[in-house]
Amino acid sequence: MCRMFAQVSPEPRSAAVPILRSEYSLLRQVDADASNPQADGWGIGWFDADGRPRVEKSGASAARERGRLTACVERAASTVVIAHIRAASPGIPVDDAHAHPFCDDGWIFAHNGSLTIAREVAAELGARRARLRTDSDSEVYFQQFLKHLDATGSPRAAIERCIEEDWRLWEDCRARYPGVETPYTGLNALAARPGQLHAVCHASRRGLAECGVCHPAQPWSVMSLAERAGAVWASSEGVDAGEWTAFNPPEIVSCAVSDGRVAARRQRLTPRTERGAPIPEVSRP
Repeated sequence: MCRMFAQVSPEPRSAAVPILRSEYSLLRQVDADASNPQADGWGIGWFDADGRPRVEKSGASAARERGRLTACVERAASTVVIAHIRAASPGIPVDDAHAHPFCDDGWIFAHNGSLTIAREVAAELGARRARLRTDSDSEVYFQQFLKHLDATGSPRAAIERCIEEDWRLWEDCRARYPGVETPYTGLNALAARPGQLHAVCHASRRGLAECGVCHPAQPWSVMSLAERAGAVWASSEGVDAGEWTAFNPPEIVSCAVSDGRVAARRQRLTPRTERGAPIPEVSRP
């Protein structure tokens, strides 16, 4: 179970407080629960003054690289900042390349969950398969998102197509995964371009943990949203003691900077299986 956070602000800002210093900061979540450590890497993504994506990441635990992480966060002043701490899915290497976020086509992308059928999804990527740099299921999901974004021009529609494609492929390959009920645990994600963020909240089965690291009453799969000093925060769980609003999965929250403010739009995701049935959501009975 990874933890992740994004800040969208009307002007370039540091996200040092929520990532490093707040009551339940992302850094605190690294080792707040000894039974559920987030020890498999960290990464920060942001955009420079020219709108170019910048990513710094490491396969080492943030707890061991606090100095490097702090220095990175302090200089990552941007209208959009993404932070990720990793708890790796079984069988996926722990190194710099597999740490999040990933970056391509001007987008920065981070994921919390596990795409069980990454091999089958990768086989459907077409020309985008050559852009994979690792065997990470999360990078496969990222390229799948970009593939569908190329086709639709809409982040919401792209995510819905990712989900529907996963379930279509699942019908043909589920026999390869005995004892597994769905094609993924969760597809929670943060996808950003300069001045915009799209936060996705959806999971179909339990992941590596039951609940948040610092908020045991919060299901691991349900993300949180808050506004602080004109900025919008989206996080896998609240990073301070202020008021937070839970996502209503399956949902996408799209934030954009315009006219000196951040506008956030919440939209339900409505993917369907090929048979027209709704997609299972683990946070709902």
